[in-house]
Amino acid sequence: MLDTKNFEKTLYQDTKKAFKNIIQKYGNDLYVMGFYHTGSYSLLPMFNTLSDLKKVFEEEYGNDVSSFYMAKWNPEDYPTLEDYSEYFDETTLECQKLENSIDLFQSDIEAMDNWHQWLTIMEKVLIQLDTEGIFSNGIEREKITLAILAYDEEESIQFKRIKRLNPPTVLAQIQTDFEAMITEREKCEQEALNAFN
Repeated sequence: MLDTKNFEKTLYQDTKKAFKNIIQKYGNDLYVMGFYHTGSYSLLPMFNTLSDLKKVFEEEYGNDVSSFYMAKWNPEDYPTLEDYSEYFDETTLECQKLENSIDLFQSDIEAMDNWHQWLTIMEKVLIQLDTEGIFSNGIEREKITLAILAYDEEESIQFKRIKRLNPPTVLAQIQTDFEAMITEREKCEQEALNAFN
């Protein structure tokens, strides 16, 4: 098990400061907030606005309805993805310390345990801030989806995490999005399998 005490404390402090500023600046235009991770022990603050979604959907996807969920839930398309990362300098240092503390000869099971522990800390911080009311202070909580997203993670795994982070009112609004993306991925995987048979 990783010693995540300092990481959790630092992530909480950095996130609280950054997200208060993000909420103050963007208010009810926000629809998603949380963290984006790239698959290693690094993360970025993640958020997007309805205004930016509309712009990206028009400019990058040509208003192609079949790509709407990709525009909405793919953090790599969020124009603000790297904004506010300067608030996370201390968190970045803690992430590096965690990564450096990992035994290079650990088993696959130990590696997965460490990875899940790290993701659980991110969830815990978002839940704590939500409990403290940060996501309902000046904005409507039921319009914000808290999420931890990654570029290479299956939507079904992301949605399980999202279910743990959000109240039923939020889930009711986004369930169709994720069900459609999950179904599309399953269809593509089945087509790929069929092509090899």
